[in-house]
Amino acid sequence: MIPYTVNIKLAARTLTGTLNLQNKTAVDWGWQGLIAQGCHSSILIIDPKTAQTIQVLERHKANVVKVKWSRENYYHNLSSPYCLRLASGDASGKIIVWDVVSGTAHCEIQEHSKPIQDLEWLWNQDASRDLLLAVHPPNYIVLWNGDTGTKLWKKSYAENILSFSFDPFDPSNMALLTSEGIVFITDFSYSKPPSSAGKKVYIASPHASPAHTKPAPAAAPAPTGAKKALNKVKVLITNEKPTAEAVTLNDCLQLSYLPSKRNHMLLLYPREILILDLELSQTVGVVAIERSGVPFTQVIPCAQRDALYCLHENGCITLRVCRSTSAQEEAADPEQSVQELVYDLRSQCDAIRVTKTVRPYRMVICPVNENKAALIVSDGRVMLWELKAHTGRSVANPRKDCQIESLIQKEQFGYPPDHAVMY
Repeated sequence: MIPYTVNIKLAARTLTGTLNLQNKTAVDWGWQGLIAQGCHSSILIIDPKTAQTIQVLERHKANVVKVKWSRENYYHNLSSPYCLRLASGDASGKIIVWDVVSGTAHCEIQEHSKPIQDLEWLWNQDASRDLLLAVHPPNYIVLWNGDTGTKLWKKSYAENILSFSFDPFDPSNMALLTSEGIVFITDFSYSKPPSSAGKKVYIASPHASPAHTKPAPAAAPAPTGAKKALNKVKVLITNEKPTAEAVTLNDCLQLSYLPSKRNHMLLLYPREILILDLELSQTVGVVAIERSGVPFTQVIPCAQRDALYCLHENGCITLRVCRSTSAQEEAADPEQSVQELVYDLRSQCDAIRVTKTVRPYRMVICPVNENKAALIVSDGRVMLWELKAHTGRSVANPRKDCQIESLIQKEQFGYPPDHAVMY
């Protein structure tokens, strides 16, 4: 193989500092191995291998709120090679599609003057590699041509749209997380907007989970643990709006389809993660935190294995791997027996020192092998972690062969590298 070089036109050197709160969700790890991070109105392109900023993109006038790499999974050759394309949205509603190599803006898009809520390239179709879907506040989803900046179609909904998630097994299915519930769309197409308003459902529970209810009286103590929480949380997807005492999505932080399980979705709450089976319309798994535990802020489901990367408020990253167990039938009705999904804690790293100015903002993982994670801190640091697998014999139980997975800190941008093994 003949080696080749790529000449990148670098912009003026930008020294990173404390990030703006609006930069909290502006980070993405691309399939080519580069990390894009929003820093005020600039975008930093970081190479995790060298722990260096290799490019700075400057054209936004407002704080960058979203960045998203293009997958570029199309046929290419020497005459039509891959190009590093990045889409970014800012607080003023402007979307810019960048040519990262040259450091120039390929096209600019402006629809409204409010911050972009969500952004995603439509890579799982063969019609065009330039389709870009965006959520414009308060309740619009717009499909753009990212090459020309042309608006292909626009659709409005009744509620404010917070984010969306595509079904990885069926690109015509998507879910919208709104301020009042979930809207399921089953006829999504790049050629025309959805014909209907979608199926609006609510997460209702007559017996709310421990994360959303007051402590039970002493005479009837509330059960603890994920299995007991699963027995208590009878969450059903219904078409009826829940009462004020039922579980609602007011505290829901994130919605995402599971890329490792068909027809499964997760809902992230501050103190628990709910795994929903969309065919059974009920909860089949709960990852609950004890009262003394640190709440969740973000979760990333893996595609190559049924595992969850979880970010906590103290900056600790935990890895939980699923093991399927058959729930015991406690009722005479066989329909009450469901396949319980239990996620065991396999690895975690040390927390950071959280202060008024130092807080964990966002976590991203390498999409290629899913064994590296990057933590964005509010003071501008990017902390890289790598998952290592070690096969050995447990000291506590020498009869049992075990596999210990540890998170190893590889690099910390802005400070000298601090290598340590975290269990």
